[in-house]
Amino acid sequence: MCLLSVSSLFGIVNINNATASEFLELNGVGKAKAHKIVMYREINGCFEDVNELARIEGISKKIIAINRGELALGKCTIAKKSKQSSLSSLQNVLLDPVNITFVVFMFVLTFLELKTKKDLKSQIVSMGVLGTFVGIFIGLQAFDPNDITKSVNDILVGLKTAFFTSIVGMTLSTILSLIEKFKNE
Repeated sequence: MCLLSVSSLFGIVNINNATASEFLELNGVGKAKAHKIVMYREINGCFEDVNELARIEGISKKIIAINRGELALGKCTIAKKSKQSSLSSLQNVLLDPVNITFVVFMFVLTFLELKTKKDLKSQIVSMGVLGTFVGIFIGLQAFDPNDITKSVNDILVGLKTAFFTSIVGMTLSTILSLIEKFKNE
């Protein structure tokens, strides 16, 4: 922490440990770009070279060149997210606002079917399929055919929503079908 404070005094931004607000000190870096740098670092781990910043959408080689004298590679204290447990990854999917919205609607439909005895299984599956299309749409919004490498992460985030909502919809529908079958026997 002391290293960051001393670095800030001299205008040096340690790209391996800086916060989003510290990245705002750089020329050409606003809130969105600062957030993208921090997110990229959290997912991919610490930078080995200042030029790796160019892999981040919106961070051009020109921005790096303008700020080169103010950028430093400090000791890496951040682990890659990919090494985190799958439980943490699942937690991120579960806490995504789009996923929460679709899951709440599907659970409401499930509750309504159980209470009213009306067959709403197809509506539950349809909600899951709608979530699939929304997830794909979200993923494609940031897709840049000229730079597929930078677009992959955004597409994968959308695909998580796509598959998650489909899985929940089909699972709830299957559970309701089993409950109905066992009640009739």
